[in-house]
Amino acid sequence: MSQAGREEVLAYVTNSNVDTEDGPSFDTGYTLSPPRPPVDLANLADDKDEHWEFRAKMPHSKFRKATMRVKWHFPRKGQQTKSIADEWLCFADGSNFTNTSIGFVADMFPQIIESYQDKSQGPFWYPTLLLNLDVKKTLPPEGAKWLAVRVQMKKMKNGRMDLDVHVLDAEGDIVALSHHVGFVVDASRNLAARKKPDTKI
Repeated sequence: MSQAGREEVLAYVTNSNVDTEDGPSFDTGYTLSPPRPPVDLANLADDKDEHWEFRAKMPHSKFRKATMRVKWHFPRKGQQTKSIADEWLCFADGSNFTNTSIGFVADMFPQIIESYQDKSQGPFWYPTLLLNLDVKKTLPPEGAKWLAVRVQMKKMKNGRMDLDVHVLDAEGDIVALSHHVGFVVDASRNLAARKKPDTKI
């Protein structure tokens, strides 16, 4: 992807029809560890679920405008560790998630690094160095109202972080897996005027 004469994103895509794929399938027995709190999606919609609660606004949402496109639900007792974030999401406008939404959902989570930082710091910008997305199954033709996400950071070093992302459906089945590598920099870096390719330094 190019913007104002600059190459901003380079993508390699392997695309196939998941519904017609033919090959071995089996249950590996894999589960999230630690397990997520149970959920009653009927009560979640009314913010009456015993274990999950609605959060009306995310930090720095004016800067991170995409966060306002979804409704966020987090564990009432807080995340299980600082390095893990669990959530349930639905679109704020009431529409359903579709197959084309999966990439968006895989990039929609609270910024774990901020749980380690002083609340007075920020906002920060997290430019992506690498994002892999492996879609394991397609969503129903009518889409899905709810999707769950778990994101986990393994190590933060010299302003560079890794993130493993699980996207799951209402039944707890894995919809997609994603791995991110990104920088942590001040948001002013994102808002500053860009230099043109022919600008001499």
